[in-house]
Amino acid sequence: MVINKATETWYKNVKLPPGKIYQLDTDLDKLFAGLDDIGTGPWYLGEIRKGRWYLELGGPKHNYTSYSFSELAENPEDLVDGRVTVIGPEIHEMPPETSLPYALHVRSWGPEINIDLSDYVERNAGQAFVFCDGWSQLGGRASTWLRMTKEIQPRMSWLKISQLIRAYTITNCPLVEKVEIMWVLGTPEIGGVEFISKMLEEVKPMWEASDARTLDINDEEVDNFYACVICKLIAPNHVCILAPSIKPYCGVMTYSAAKAAYSVDPYGYVGEVPRGECIDHVAGRYAGVDEFVYERSNYKHHKYNLYSAIKYPSSNCGCFEAVAFYIPQVDGIGITARRHSGETPLGLPFSKIAGLMSGGNQNHGFQGICIARTKGRTFLQGDGGWSRVVWMPKSIKVEVADAIPEEIYDKIATEEDTIDVSGLEKFLREKRHPIVEKYWKDGKPVPLTLPGADELWPEDMVAEPA
Repeated sequence: MVINKATETWYKNVKLPPGKIYQLDTDLDKLFAGLDDIGTGPWYLGEIRKGRWYLELGGPKHNYTSYSFSELAENPEDLVDGRVTVIGPEIHEMPPETSLPYALHVRSWGPEINIDLSDYVERNAGQAFVFCDGWSQLGGRASTWLRMTKEIQPRMSWLKISQLIRAYTITNCPLVEKVEIMWVLGTPEIGGVEFISKMLEEVKPMWEASDARTLDINDEEVDNFYACVICKLIAPNHVCILAPSIKPYCGVMTYSAAKAAYSVDPYGYVGEVPRGECIDHVAGRYAGVDEFVYERSNYKHHKYNLYSAIKYPSSNCGCFEAVAFYIPQVDGIGITARRHSGETPLGLPFSKIAGLMSGGNQNHGFQGICIARTKGRTFLQGDGGWSRVVWMPKSIKVEVADAIPEEIYDKIATEEDTIDVSGLEKFLREKRHPIVEKYWKDGKPVPLTLPGADELWPEDMVAEPA
C-alpha cells in the first residue's frame, strides 16, 4: 500500500492509506476567517437526537470504538502548522444519516508547552464540537460520540471544523504555536472498526502514561484540588472536583492538567479549590470542597463525599463515561459504561441509568465515573472499595483487571454470569465474595434505604423545634 507522506509518521504499526491534504491559513489574525456562516459559542451546547443528525461519528453503532487524541510534538519539525489530512470521504460525499467509526488526531507544538498541558490542550480542541452550531459531543478520549445536524451540513466541511479546532486550541492556550490535524473515517474500504481499533492501541499507552503521573500522589499531600464547571451549561448545579486520585467523569483531564489549566487561565472554567480540613478521610469529605461546592451548586449541595457512590456522592452532569450504581437487593455496587449496551442487575441499560441521574443532582447510590477512575487508590473507598463491587460488564472488567485486587477478581460477576439480582446473590454467596462477610448479616444482604435526589440522610436531619 502506498503511504501518504503526510501521515506516515503518525503511527508506527498501522499503515494509513493516502488521504486528501489541505492547508489552512496560519496567519493568527485569520484564525476564524471564513467561518462567518458557522456559529460558535457556549449557547450552541446541546444534544442532537435521532432524526436531526446528518453524520454520526463513533457511538453505540460501533461499540464506541472511536477516539479523539491530542498529542504534543517534541520538535517544531514534527508537524506542519495548519495542515489537515482527511482519510475518507468528504462530508458532502456521504448520504444523510451516515454513521462511521473515526479517529481524530491533533498534533500541537509550542516552545514553552510542557507535558502537563497535554490534557488541557486536548480539552480545548474538543470544545470545537461542544460549542459549534450543528455539532454535539458525548464522552471523551476512547469513547467519543459526535453528531452533526442536517441543517449545518451544506455549510460544513472537514476543513472548516478543523480550522475551528485549531482556532480554539491556539486561542484558549496561547502557548500553542503550531497545530496539525488528521481525520480517519473508518469506512468499510479501510477496515472499519477493526482498523480504528488498531490505531487506538497505539494511542492508549500515551493516555496511560499521562494518567500515571498523578496516581502516586495522595490527595492529602496537596493543598488545593481543582473544579471543572464547564458542564454547568447543561447541569446548572453540577461541580466536578479533580484531585490526584480523581479524574473527571468525561475522563479528559488529569489533576496535573487542571492545575496547569488554572495557571494558564485562572478565570476560565477550571477553578482552584482549597482542600481545607479533612472531615472524613475514608469517605473523602473536605471542608474546603464542601464550601466551594455549596456556593457553586447554587447553594444546593451541602456535602460532597468524593470517594463514595452511595452517601452524598458528587453530582452528575451527563458526560460520564461510566457509572457506579447501588444494587439494593445485594447491598453491593455495580459498574457499567456507555459503551455497554446490555442491561444491568437494576434491569436497566446504561442509557436509562444515565437518564435517571443526569442534570446536576446529587443522586445517592449513583456516581458518574470515567474508566480511568477505577485505577485510583481512593476508588469507592467510602463504600468499601472493590470489596463492595459485585457486577460489571466483562469487557470493562478485563480492561481494568490490573486495578482489581487479585483475590476479588473472579468473585465479581459479569453479564456472562448473571444480570438477575437473585442469580447475583447466589453467585456472590457461592464465590464467597467479601461482601457476604463484611456487609451482609447472617448470610443475607440488608439493603440500604437511600434518600431521594438532593435529600439529606436521616441522621443529618435537624428536628424542628417544638
